[in-house]
Amino acid sequence: MPVTTRRSLLAAVGVSLASAGCVTDAGNGTGEDTTDESGSGAETAYVSKSPDPDHAITLRSEAGESEVRVRVVREATGETVFETTTEASTGEKAVYNLRQADPEDIEAFRICAELVGSGEGETESIDDSPRRDCQTIRTSECYADAHVTVEEDGSVQIVYAVC
Repeated sequence: MPVTTRRSLLAAVGVSLASAGCVTDAGNGTGEDTTDESGSGAETAYVSKSPDPDHAITLRSEAGESEVRVRVVREATGETVFETTTEASTGEKAVYNLRQADPEDIEAFRICAELVGSGEGETESIDDSPRRDCQTIRTSECYADAHVTVEEDGSVQIVYAVC
């Protein structure tokens, strides 16, 4: 029987939501604003088009004490708005909030986290290594907080929800 991993479960849920039409910018699926049924001409505001910079980046480890480097880059300019190397433990702790980057409207930020060292002298980052993960989130009401987790097997995952 195949083993279900967190990554495969999240991929399946994402595909299901996308197929159901939940991940669109407008209610009619065209990406355009629509008006209400009453004919009043009032525009409908969709959550995905509403800015919300309040997105925490949290860190925890299921593998005991682990040293993790977290970097946040503003995609529009390539500017690193936050970078730290810190200890991750079993409790979840907030390391940064995107509102601190003072985004204008809805902006995209690339969050990368990687396990630093392993006791074997390993310090270089490798993009496709399970010890590193990157995700892009936007400062929209549609995005939730980003959660960085060091898994029991030493892999790093960044998980967030999208409406």
